Amino acid sequence: MSALIILIICIILLIVTVTVFKVHPIPALLVFGLILGLATGESVTVVTESLLSGFGNTLKWIGLIILFGALLGEILSNTGGSDVIADSIIGLFGTKYLPLSMAVIGFLIGIPVFMDVAYLTLLPTLHVLSKKSGHSILVLGLSLAISLTVAHALIPPTPGPLAVAAAFNINVGTIIPLNVIVAIAAILGGLAWLKFNKKNLQITNKIDNSKLNQTKKKVLTGYKKTLPFAALLIPLLLMSIGTIFKEENQLISFIKNPIWALLIGILFALPLLGKKNFSTKLNNYFNTAGSKTAIVILITGTGGAFGQVIKDTGIVSDLFTSTDSISSMGIIVPFALSMLFTTVTGSITVSLITTASIVAPLISNGTLEPAFTTAAICAGSLGIIHVNSSFFWLFKEIHQVSVPKLLKSFSLLTAIVSLSGGLMVFIVYILTRK
Repeated sequence: MSALIILIICIILLIVTVTVFKVHPIPALLVFGLILGLATGESVTVVTESLLSGFGNTLKWIGLIILFGALLGEILSNTGGSDVIADSIIGLFGTKYLPLSMAVIGFLIGIPVFMDVAYLTLLPTLHVLSKKSGHSILVLGLSLAISLTVAHALIPPTPGPLAVAAAFNINVGTIIPLNVIVAIAAILGGLAWLKFNKKNLQITNKIDNSKLNQTKKKVLTGYKKTLPFAALLIPLLLMSIGTIFKEENQLISFIKNPIWALLIGILFALPLLGKKNFSTKLNNYFNTAGSKTAIVILITGTGGAFGQVIKDTGIVSDLFTSTDSISSMGIIVPFALSMLFTTVTGSITVSLITTASIVAPLISNGTLEPAFTTAAICAGSLGIIHVNSSFFWLFKEIHQVSVPKLLKSFSLLTAIVSLSGGLMVFIVYILTRK
């Protein structure tokens, strides 16, 4: 328990350091990761290796994806491609219900595609939609982020729900219907909170609006009108192809890899540059994308480093050693445990796997019902996402939102979403027991 207290103190001090004393997140995350590891009894060498491992493991694929996603965004934004996509989405859904449409898109895309990748791929569209519709970029971004998170936590074939089903030795098909209901309730709860708080979520779109207003809109004609959709959707399709074709081969392994899938998407966007000064324009966009994403990449990596120290200290595995005391409280405890672990570790997948391993004996002896327990764990894993999550820092740097504002918006919203999903599990559980 002393280790848990140390972790809580470190997280509180980290939040205070970044928000009150305005220390940059990169040194703050590294220093408090070091302090946490040393305070829990590890050596400097072990903690340093843990930090480096977390940093490297986080960026070994997400770093290039951030860069390529930004490059695709630069091309679409500067060639009129994003305008074509934005006009089509606004025409289909209208501006009034745009947050709902972003949530639907995020939920569907988030099932086969990792949330970081999907968010970065859709980011250029978010910016243009915000400008065209009048909706705050933060409202649209949060709508997309929560739906991607919900899909990641609740809907197979994402790894977390699959791991829970495996731990409980149940068929994946048995958990999908209830999990879908819970996911819808979680997203609707989040959208309701966004609607009632939209006045507090207004931020300036960081695109150079004055430049955009003074520049004549570029009109795409002919086959080029289809290229922005191809550049955006084909990578998402390719990344999800592994869920359709279970048999591995070199071609499938290549096209479903996020890095190569995004590069293929960029290839579809290249004709938008035109033949004149093609190489010069492409190199300029690449340099601009690199300069914009450097800090994002570093902060994302240090967020992963901090989270790795938490995992390596073993704090989570030592919190609960017996399930006897929780069996009488039904599905509330699996939900609470999962929410706690996500809040502490910053990892939804770790939370799902850890909680499932703790309560698995209660499934095998018949104390808890598998489907409802799975849904409760998955809803709880939405947790409270804050400074120990790499996606928190990714979202912060992308939208240039202050940490205090993000804690009051993104972190609070994830709690609302988690509680909304948990409430739906409890309601269905009570109704089916009568």
